[in-house]
Amino acid sequence: IQSMNYLEEHKKIFGCDKPIIGCLHLLPLPGTPYYNEETTIEKNIERLKHDAAILMENGVDAVVFANEGDRPYLTSVGPEVIAVYVRVVTEVLPMIHVPYGCGCLIDPIATLAIAKAIGAKFIRTYVTNSYEGTFGHQEFCPAEVFRYRHQIDADDVHVYTYFDAHAGVCLDTRPIEAQISSGLAALPISGILVGGPRAGLPPETSAFANVKKAFPEIPLILGSGANKDNIADLMPYCDGLIVGTTTKRDQYLYNEMDPERAKEFIAAAKAARK
Repeated sequence: IQSMNYLEEHKKIFGCDKPIIGCLHLLPLPGTPYYNEETTIEKNIERLKHDAAILMENGVDAVVFANEGDRPYLTSVGPEVIAVYVRVVTEVLPMIHVPYGCGCLIDPIATLAIAKAIGAKFIRTYVTNSYEGTFGHQEFCPAEVFRYRHQIDADDVHVYTYFDAHAGVCLDTRPIEAQISSGLAALPISGILVGGPRAGLPPETSAFANVKKAFPEIPLILGSGANKDNIADLMPYCDGLIVGTTTKRDQYLYNEMDPERAKEFIAAAKAARK
């Protein structure tokens, strides 16, 4: 992977230069704090189909399945989460006619296992570094993550990873550019994700632009915070974006998708990349 042309491979994965990747959020899964007995598997499937239909109708380039509803985040989820996640997504996949990926909280091992089970082309996750913050201590061992990917015959699952903390601080105090440079030399990743301080918030435009300037040949995906008002400013610096919060009813991450909000954002994003 390290000898590949990153941007060419990125374009092969998504079929375009700057993919608009819509989030498909599952409802809270069994065993998690916001789950209740009314959140049946059938209701989870119904909600995901509702959101998927909106994204397909409005022409997103890809989708990524996610379970942010299982907050607070874990770095190691239980088998019940993985099992129900795969069951729900499998019911929705016949509706999906674009490349798709997945993420399972901040658990890269579960994320890879799910990707293998559902045939995902890419994952959004963490694979390296240590963090402290809202979700406690998080520590990732890339040697274990990528050995596991190889062991389950999932080397064709492309890894897009964050180097910055989500709702916390990174214990590696080097500038993010130094961390990325070191990571690219040692980790078989396919691209970089940069987000804001937490879900729904964008990174500072200048900081985002600096990462792209430092690594022009590496795919850089905007991981959070895109909306119809800022996408024209951010699009020149990214090689794709993941969108969730701004497409939801009342711009609340855990609500169902709002057809008009989704339509407006996708149109604005497509206009910005022309």
